[in-house]
Amino acid sequence: MALADITTCFSGNPLDRADQLRGDTEIFGAYLERKDSRVALMAGEDLLSHKDGSLVWHHYTNCKNLPHTTLIFLGLEGDKPLYAMHLKGDAEQFNETSKFALTNETTGTKFRDGRTLAFKAGGAEPSLGIVAQAKSMLLWHQSQKFCAKCGTESRMVKAGYERVCDTCETSHFPRTDPVVIMLVLHGDKALVGRGVGWPEGNFSALAGFVEPGESMEEAVARELHEEVGLKATKVKYIARQPWPWPSTLMIGAMAWVDGTEITVDKSELEEAIWVTKEEVRASMTDESEWRLVPPPYAIASNLIKVWLEES
Repeated sequence: MALADITTCFSGNPLDRADQLRGDTEIFGAYLERKDSRVALMAGEDLLSHKDGSLVWHHYTNCKNLPHTTLIFLGLEGDKPLYAMHLKGDAEQFNETSKFALTNETTGTKFRDGRTLAFKAGGAEPSLGIVAQAKSMLLWHQSQKFCAKCGTESRMVKAGYERVCDTCETSHFPRTDPVVIMLVLHGDKALVGRGVGWPEGNFSALAGFVEPGESMEEAVARELHEEVGLKATKVKYIARQPWPWPSTLMIGAMAWVDGTEITVDKSELEEAIWVTKEEVRASMTDESEWRLVPPPYAIASNLIKVWLEES
């Protein structure tokens, strides 16, 4: 049964995260050595995948001698234990098949970025939830090696879902940062923006981090005022999306405003424009100079399509 009306890319993770097993001393022993256990590999920020974008799963015996920094337990696929390993080195050096024998030019097996995997999947696909989980968790360990309280190097516990500082006894847990992303509406038009450094003609919904002490709706209103000088009159939640760059939760919304005159914050946006549904539909063909619908793996695409489908 679907838990949400709109399924976004990188959500729908099918694994049982099996919290009850993370403290088991055998999770990196007997479970890992089982014949049915499997390990996904990441180098830099890229994951080893097949040509179609699906993850390559190795048995631990095939990769345990590879230079790596972190090995974590992801969860259970049925009864099968799944893990993720972060290799020492970047994707480019591990894509040298002669050196590591992990990739194969004939079959197309190589390390690929998460966006590429989503593009190859062609849309929302449950395995992309595993991609988001593995990527976010492994990068968290890479960036949070030292205790934020006393600066001492911490150690991994709970099979990768906690770090503990033995000096000050502080526990650290994986962090997900909330981000609001909103399609701004007034009458029959929507406002889209082009971020600083984006290619000419490429637009998307506006977005920004939720700050401490504010609700989702308040974050939307603040961001609209800061970025384009508009006052929100109504905010409606639409959908959410895990976004593993590095670990955020995109909260998608529609926001209605009381006027159309904008003042663009040039530190945030190159430009912002009001568009009609007809212009958006036209941008989906090769005849338009604008790209108003982001790639299907981005929640902004879901928001725009929801608006297009409204009567």
